[in-house]
Parts: sequence; C-alpha cells; structure tokens
Amino acid sequence: MGFNLGGLGDKIQGMVGSLKDSGVGELLQKLPLDKLPLDQLLEKLPLEQLLSSSFLQKFTPFSSLKELLQSGGFAAGSTEELKTLPQDELDAHVNKTTSFGSLKDLLIKAAEFYAQRK
Repeated sequence: MGFNLGGLGDKIQGMVGSLKDSGVGELLQKLPLDKLPLDQLLEKLPLEQLLSSSFLQKFTPFSSLKELLQSGGFAAGSTEELKTLPQDELDAHVNKTTSFGSLKDLLIKAAEFYAQRK
C-alpha cells in the first residue's frame, strides 16, 4: 500500500527503491543539486563519503575537510556544525583556496565525482 498524488508516490517509492538497490550514487544523479539551498544539500548528502580524501586531494590543495576548514579558521566536526558556520566567509575561503566559487559548488562537484565512481 502507498499513496499516489498524480504519480508522486510512485516516483518517491522508486527513488527509495533505487537508494536501497543501488545506493547513494544513483540517488545523487536524480537530485537537482544545483537547485537546492546549501543547508538542504548538507542534509541530503553524506559528507564523509563525498568529501573523501581522494576527492579533496584531486580537486583541492587539501587532504581532508578538517584541513580545509582549519586553514580558514573554521572548525566543524559534523554536518550540523558545518551548517552553523558563516556562509559568506566559508564561501570566500573556498573560493580563495580552491578552484570552486563556493562550498555549494564544491559539494556539487563532489556529488558528481562520487556518483561516477559508484
């Protein structure tokens, strides 16, 4: 049993089924990441998997998220803490120290990188 609002229920069930069958990679390909606000991205994406040392070393001068944050004078040990950091300052730091214009841009690229590897 389920719900169906013009097919929405079937789509949601399909996405949940895809997540169970294929994992996060397929779900990431279906989410409109560039349309989501940063706080929603942080809630939906598994940061520990996305911002892996292999991704960070390939696309930034850093080997960990902790190192990236510390180099800008930030500290966050969880997604919740990361969401509380001053967004404009964090974006400026990411823009200054990486090839990305903002943390959101970095997360979108990380999601693409993760989805391609899965």
